[in-house]
Amino acid sequence: MATWAEFASGPTEVADGPEPQGGAAGWAPFAPGGRALAEAGERLLALTPHRMAYLATVGADGRPRLHPFMPHVVDGRLWAFVGHRSPKGRDLAARPFAMHTPDAPEDEEFWAGGRARRVDDPELVRRLAAVMEWAKPDHEALWELDLDRAGWTVWLDFGTARHRPRHHRWRAPGAVR
Repeated sequence: MATWAEFASGPTEVADGPEPQGGAAGWAPFAPGGRALAEAGERLLALTPHRMAYLATVGADGRPRLHPFMPHVVDGRLWAFVGHRSPKGRDLAARPFAMHTPDAPEDEEFWAGGRARRVDDPELVRRLAAVMEWAKPDHEALWELDLDRAGWTVWLDFGTARHRPRHHRWRAPGAVR
């Protein structure tokens, strides 16, 4: 697992999707790509009011859930406030998560996954609630989301016969592929 700042300083892999004529996609090391990938994630999160994204979790019954949520990068860490009684919090405490940004106007998307942990430090909760003006700390808990993988996809030549993705991916050292 890694904080947002650790992820941002790590190398990434970049691959172009196959050309429409069936060319092979290849992976190559890309450094210092983590910073570019993190900047894309922060930019795409900032496109919506309150930095809304989608959080995917798995419930105790094994069924997937998809929730809107509002993560924010502060001091090199990824944070979110989640309602005390929300299934999101129970799921985050028990199992890995994935998140995805909404559609962006420039044909690109960002996703990440990892584990989250609840943070109960009252001073940190107060400080982050002041930065994240939509937070309701009296009935929401603060969570830090540590990442083990992240990706940014840019769609090239959109609307043409050459339409294909360019994937930028990062994995924490030791993360399962």
